[in-house]
Amino acid sequence: MIQRRGSTLIELVLSMMAGSGVMLLGISLVHQAMMLSEKSSNRADNYRTIDQLALYFRRDLHDAMQWSIDAQGTLSMTCSDDSTVTYHSQQNAVTRERKKGPDEIERERFVLAEDALAVFESMNNPVRVSLVVSKATETVGKETDHSQTRVDLTVECVPGRWLVSEHNSGVQP
Repeated sequence: MIQRRGSTLIELVLSMMAGSGVMLLGISLVHQAMMLSEKSSNRADNYRTIDQLALYFRRDLHDAMQWSIDAQGTLSMTCSDDSTVTYHSQQNAVTRERKKGPDEIERERFVLAEDALAVFESMNNPVRVSLVVSKATETVGKETDHSQTRVDLTVECVPGRWLVSEHNSGVQP
């Protein structure tokens, strides 16, 4: 009887197919992990931007002596240091512009997540102004259905709050 020390061609092909399947499964898991990491990073960046926008919005509105919201949704206010601050809302972004005097201008642009929108609203009784950042969540085909929205942030502020506190206590909070 002859003893063989090798494997047949069929055994070799089957082992290569099994190895390829395991390798394909591993590559797809690594790809999914990378996609999830990128999505998480983008969401964290978006929340940091929204948090920074909320911080500026609160500070400016609490220091505002006069404020108005026009038909395009632009919030304009005059602060206690005679500066004017304007918030312009566009699709995916909010621009804050602060003017003090004729030459001194500060401009910040807060880039929001894709398909996000910031809206400024005025409320009475009690008087306050709100900033609502929302994003459409459902897509139908290639168009976005804006009836289904996810609210990322709602900030309500009392205009001139620091002025009232400063007037009563002599110290700005």
